[in-house]
Amino acid sequence: MTVARLLMAVLTAGSAAGIGFGFATLESSADAEARQSFEDINAPYDGLFHFVRIRYSSGGGGGGFGGGRRRGGGGGAMWAHDYPRAERNFLSIMKETTFVDAQTEGSNVLTFDDPELFKYPVAYIVEVGAWNPTETEAESLANYLQKGGFLIVDDFRDGYALDNLEFHLRRILPDGNMVMVSDNDDIFDSFFRIVPQDVMPPYGGGAPIWYGIYEDNDPTKRLMVIINYNNDIAEYWEFSDYGYYPIDLANEAYKLGVNYVVYGMTH
Repeated sequence: MTVARLLMAVLTAGSAAGIGFGFATLESSADAEARQSFEDINAPYDGLFHFVRIRYSSGGGGGGFGGGRRRGGGGGAMWAHDYPRAERNFLSIMKETTFVDAQTEGSNVLTFDDPELFKYPVAYIVEVGAWNPTETEAESLANYLQKGGFLIVDDFRDGYALDNLEFHLRRILPDGNMVMVSDNDDIFDSFFRIVPQDVMPPYGGGAPIWYGIYEDNDPTKRLMVIINYNNDIAEYWEFSDYGYYPIDLANEAYKLGVNYVVYGMTH
């Protein structure tokens, strides 16, 4: 079965079954984070691959780029953009296209300072222009990355957000350099062969750029952080069964996500 046909089959079935977790108001409500207990939502550890999304408060406590100000403000649910449909759709594709045994009935929402994070090899964070980790979160993320964890950064654009991300990654990994990732890097060939330029952003108009931080700043070693700048692959995941975007573009976004997970699970 071709990837395009697979995408249509999986998402049509998912849509008919009412894909999603039923928390449609989460992103639109500033109070949702306080009302919802994520301990009730999160699936317990069971040895399967779980999609882990990082929840954060834009208030932070680590000083911060630009005097601690966060453009876009409010931040209450900035971390929840495209949640939960994006990961639910993605996990269906992950399970159908690979031998990775994935938990497809839910996803986990954790903070960087939650000890549970260390049970999962891959973590995902969005809208990092509003991210301002506390010292405890920064220290925990540093330990997570150094112990083999892999971080995917998605859904952000503009120079301010990039500067904010680089500022905090420098706090977390003082010796780590954020560099452009080569088109020939292993991450673009860990499962599907990806031509990065084919993963076009769904909106914004800026050219997509991939940055990363390598272990010991050596591109021949493990990539610890992959950064999708000027892109939002989860936007494709979220709306791939709505017909908003061409299937070919949604496929490339799914293929890139699969590559990220396979890379994170094998390096």
